[in-house]
Amino acid sequence: MEIESACTGAGLFVAAGHGIDAALSTAFDAAQAFFGLPPGIKDRVPRINRYGYVPDRIEARDPSSTAYMGRSSLAAEYLDMGLAGEVDLGAVESLGCDGFAAAVRAYQAAALATAHGVLEALAVTLGVPGFFADRMSEPQCRLRFLHYPPCDRLADGSAPVFSTPHTDYGAITLLAVDGLPGLEVLHDGAWTPVAAPGGSMIVQLGDMLARWTNDRYRSTPHRVVGASGADRFSIPFFVNPDPSTVVSTIDSCVTAERPERYEPVTAGEFLISRIDSPTEPYV
Repeated sequence: MEIESACTGAGLFVAAGHGIDAALSTAFDAAQAFFGLPPGIKDRVPRINRYGYVPDRIEARDPSSTAYMGRSSLAAEYLDMGLAGEVDLGAVESLGCDGFAAAVRAYQAAALATAHGVLEALAVTLGVPGFFADRMSEPQCRLRFLHYPPCDRLADGSAPVFSTPHTDYGAITLLAVDGLPGLEVLHDGAWTPVAAPGGSMIVQLGDMLARWTNDRYRSTPHRVVGASGADRFSIPFFVNPDPSTVVSTIDSCVTAERPERYEPVTAGEFLISRIDSPTEPYV
């Protein structure tokens, strides 16, 4: 009942006792080691087909994107990695990050197992146990290491915004945080800070799940602000089903009061349409 209430309300919840503390701690160590490298070294990890390293420099952004038009150069740096060798982890390790490849692969495996458990819990609340498990044999998952540099409040006392308000594209996001403030969600018309201790796993619902549930479950509008005055790290794991999966409304989510709102689309097509939209800020 608590999970269902969170999914129909704020669109996120904290997964207590996720059980992957050791793998997560090692992943944070790997992220900090990578981001601690000199800029010229990190630039040796190229951005290819939207995987790889994106520096915290304005030239790494697409100036035509509506997500960045008119904004300052305030930005985070991040590294995107997939499950199928999209980034040469051994090459990253050779730059001076001992144990990087093993840390990434161990965390991806642990996070994927956690995702299966979360998705099954959601399936049960929707009255369709096993529904998502049947669609996750070759999932499209992306692991992101994120580093937000220190920054202070603006002259008017407000916190500078690193990421414009947005919702995630896919099914769910498992967001691991280091305990520093920054994440805010839009709830009841106001931006509300999300408080979670270091090592927490925040489950955010994405647009694909909202579509699957006929908007019964909400995707989470969120943003990241900076005012802690310290380096902040987070590790989102974006979880999506097999590309060929047809995303059509789950029967239990269609009622007389909530008629079907969406046409079927494959998961792969849906993600491409979102990634190629003018709101996507990175090239």
